Amino acid sequence: MKIRSMPTAGEAQPPKSHPVGRWKIAVIIIAIIAIAVFSEVVSYYYPDESPSPPSLVTIYMPNGAAGNRSMTFSPATVTVVLGVNNTIEWYNLDHVAHTVVFTQVPADSNITTASLSSSTSPGIIYDTYYGPILLPALGTYKYYDALHQWMTGTIIVES
Repeated sequence: MKIRSMPTAGEAQPPKSHPVGRWKIAVIIIAIIAIAVFSEVVSYYYPDESPSPPSLVTIYMPNGAAGNRSMTFSPATVTVVLGVNNTIEWYNLDHVAHTVVFTQVPADSNITTASLSSSTSPGIIYDTYYGPILLPALGTYKYYDALHQWMTGTIIVES
């Protein structure tokens, strides 16, 4: 058995265990955990991506539709999804006035079977657009142009 003698003044000393070093590691680990928890809480209350607004669907009154009985709203039938793209606008590309008159709407839609209107002339849509209008209920919405009654359209709102 070898007995170790005490080192003299010029010899290297064995490393001492420092409890302060362990505390530093513990503090760093706790700080990392706290940052991770804090970032999860913040991302829950303030998500990076805000929900996208519902998409707008456009229905056109094609140029020349007033004088051509084979033309109608374009597209004539549209199927949309409630809460995704059930906001509709109509664009009049024709150089003649048109209307949009609902003839059938779901009972719980709170939309009357009446003419849509522009701000300048109630019931008439000139060289401009009308909308957007939100179709709030599931079901079938049918409409026509009162000035050109062959122009009809259907919007189906699904879930």
